[in-house]
Amino acid sequence: MLMNTLTLRNSKLAYLLIGIILFVSFAFVLSAIGYYNFCYIEQGRTFLYHSAYIGSTASQPGGCVQLLSDFLIQFFVYPSAGIVITALLLTLIAVLTAHTLHRHTESRWLLPLALLPVIPLACLHYNTNYQYAGTMAFLLMTAFLSIQTRFRRFAVRLGYSVISTLLLFVMAGPVALLYGCCLLILELLRNYKQAVWFVALPLLAYLCGKACLWMGLAGELKHVLLPDGYFTLRLQAGSIVCQPWIMMAGVCLATGVSYKSVRIKSKRWQSILIILQLAGIGLFAANEAKQYVSRSNEAFKELDYHARNEQWDTVIEKCKHLSMSNLLFQNYLHMALAEKGRLADELFRQPCIDIRSIYVSGNKTPYVSTLLSDIYFSMGHIAFAQRCAFEANEGWGNFSPRMLQRLIQTNLIYGQYEVARKYIEMLEATFFYKDLATSYRRFLHNDAAVEADSLLGSKRNCLFPDNRFAGSKGLDDDLKEIVLHNPSHKATILYLGSLYLLSKDIPRFQSTLETFYGTPALPAVLPVCFQEGVAVFAAGNPDILQRYNIQAGILQRFDAFNQGSSREQGSLWHFLKYRN
Repeated sequence: MLMNTLTLRNSKLAYLLIGIILFVSFAFVLSAIGYYNFCYIEQGRTFLYHSAYIGSTASQPGGCVQLLSDFLIQFFVYPSAGIVITALLLTLIAVLTAHTLHRHTESRWLLPLALLPVIPLACLHYNTNYQYAGTMAFLLMTAFLSIQTRFRRFAVRLGYSVISTLLLFVMAGPVALLYGCCLLILELLRNYKQAVWFVALPLLAYLCGKACLWMGLAGELKHVLLPDGYFTLRLQAGSIVCQPWIMMAGVCLATGVSYKSVRIKSKRWQSILIILQLAGIGLFAANEAKQYVSRSNEAFKELDYHARNEQWDTVIEKCKHLSMSNLLFQNYLHMALAEKGRLADELFRQPCIDIRSIYVSGNKTPYVSTLLSDIYFSMGHIAFAQRCAFEANEGWGNFSPRMLQRLIQTNLIYGQYEVARKYIEMLEATFFYKDLATSYRRFLHNDAAVEADSLLGSKRNCLFPDNRFAGSKGLDDDLKEIVLHNPSHKATILYLGSLYLLSKDIPRFQSTLETFYGTPALPAVLPVCFQEGVAVFAAGNPDILQRYNIQAGILQRFDAFNQGSSREQGSLWHFLKYRN
């Protein structure tokens, strides 16, 4: 009795120690490969303390884990919180899987295999199309598996398995199929004659999926039976989303077969095999991270975090250490420069391609739409900023706190106060954004307050007449209208002139200067890139050069470039001559 108590206590201490080591390891790795990843996840979805939201979400297959994941995601507003929570979930999954395998095989030397499903699951969090509910569902499944091992009588195990499969489908959705398959595999290895009854479990999960189709709760069977259900519906999931499932089923099978066919009693050989397994798993983890975690994606998320918090100097500094051939990076850099009033001074310091260096083409994905909403808002083009914010919010599932805030701002600017109230009420139903949302209430039906606000008032002055459709004559023409209505909004004229230079449209650039030079829109001393543009269209005409107050240093550099004694790459002239 005493020996059994000591053994049980030592086993619990071993699991605790292993859990602590795993938690620290996961937290370190998650932080090292993508510190800002979880903040980016939080910007796409959050938890609403609202009965309608809770009821509608819970009524869907897998709605319970969706609610749980949304509840946890709201804390990802702090970068370290997302890392700690995710590391804890991954640790629990690994420990529960190891516990299940140990109870079925009574062998410890195969337990490192429990890490195999966790590795691709960890990498999935860095895929922007993966839903965090998939991790919560996987954790719930491993918890149900662990509980099932406590029942020794066959009838009790079977009864529990049937009930838990139905419960898991309701609570977690597609993972119920994997749960049924894992139980079938484990029972086959225990007693293959009785295990035939467990064939009913995958069949039961399949019938539940078909019932969802009949009831109109799902559009395709794969979204209620396969891991695709934890992936953005409009996109193809790819192979990695299936890896945790395949690994989990494979580990259950391999562990049972290995234990039955290979008996190793020597402690020395068990230790050697554990070390070899851990080494192999380490190599597998490194390969998975290299293959499925993109450095450019993580850099994009970091830039997004700093831009969202208006840390423009940090964005500019970070871009100095990145490969600026990436158009998304260029968009963030140029938006930061525009906000600092330096866009037309430093536009060509980094290699530019064309107008896509200022704003990329929209592709209706929430990530690009979010970026474009920020860029258009920086330009002062409120109509386009609102359109992209709506697209992004819809793409995120209509619960993006960041885009809800943007929609509040744009509707207040337009004077659409009741629409703004709707979004304010949604944001007030969150925990971390409640005070921010409430602070916007003072602008409702209060034009004077909106116009007096430094941000909203400035952007409202950028609105052009109601009888004009945004974009009907091109973005550049819209920007001209904005400059005419609000010449003090400096970013607009910087974007307008830069767009003409990037499109090599020197005549329109010249026309823009002729229209706005000498007005409050442009300073007496033009930005560097604008002066370089003047040097191009006014070459040999000292009157025009003098009119635009072109500095002698600019003219000297231009002459040196034309004579071939200089191939200065950070200039408009190099871009015009060498960029096809």
